[in-house]
Amino acid sequence: MYNVFSRVDKTLSYIVNKMNPYIMLEGAKIVKNEENNKDPILFTTKLLAFKEQIDSMIEVAFKNDMKFEKARDQSFQNFMN
Repeated sequence: MYNVFSRVDKTLSYIVNKMNPYIMLEGAKIVKNEENNKDPILFTTKLLAFKEQIDSMIEVAFKNDMKFEKARDQSFQNFMN
């Protein structure tokens, strides 16, 4: 699918724009969860597992395209603030 979508730059931008809110929403759920905040190990484990999931998606589905990597980094930075 990436090979097809990558032919049109606007298509990749559209997917990136859909990925950002997802990362921010799901990440914020982890960060704002009271049970996670009470247990630093649980918090760290859940956050790292989520990051690994997103990294894997970018690697496999989007072939480490820099647009997706930048979007991921910005999204993680935004929900951590």
